[in-house]
Amino acid sequence: MVKAIQIISDTQLWNNFLSGDNEAYKIIYNTHIQPLFKFGLHFTRDEALVQDCIQDLFIDLHKYRSGLKKTNNIKLYLFISLKRKIIRSLGKEEKFAQLNSEDIPFNYSLLIDEEYDDELRNQKFELLEKAMGELSNRQREAIYLRFVSELSYEELSDVLQLNYQSARNLIYRGIEKLRESCQKKSLIFLCSFLKR
Repeated sequence: MVKAIQIISDTQLWNNFLSGDNEAYKIIYNTHIQPLFKFGLHFTRDEALVQDCIQDLFIDLHKYRSGLKKTNNIKLYLFISLKRKIIRSLGKEEKFAQLNSEDIPFNYSLLIDEEYDDELRNQKFELLEKAMGELSNRQREAIYLRFVSELSYEELSDVLQLNYQSARNLIYRGIEKLRESCQKKSLIFLCSFLKR
């Protein structure tokens, strides 16, 4: 007989964790460890620092769980918490001492699937990656959170500490700038290709 898998909401899972359920803690950790690591690497390429911040985050969650607030979105809660930890850690480094959350670098890199290793596709990825490099850190972070991490605009505004309309405007301006940049770069690429 096949054992039924019970799917519970984030609210129930979090409440179970807050009430001392170690199995809920393990589920939260196992579910979110990879997305947190990927998210953290966009702020710094120092994998050890990101891993340390994630470890500190989960230690703090376990240690202070009796005093934590309730949430119905664990991923959002963890993303916000990890971002704060990384900013604090980077702030301890001299070169980032005066950095605030709006100015923190957000590195955005597209991973090209080896399976689709054709030249035209790779060139399109390169164009898009160069265009992403022209966006502000906030725009890159917003686009990553909205389209890669699939956060809603409400969730996005919480992570970026913006109001709902400002979050939408940030995405809109970022996409417009991407379009403009990609069209310009595509034209340059096409002209250089025709000269061959």
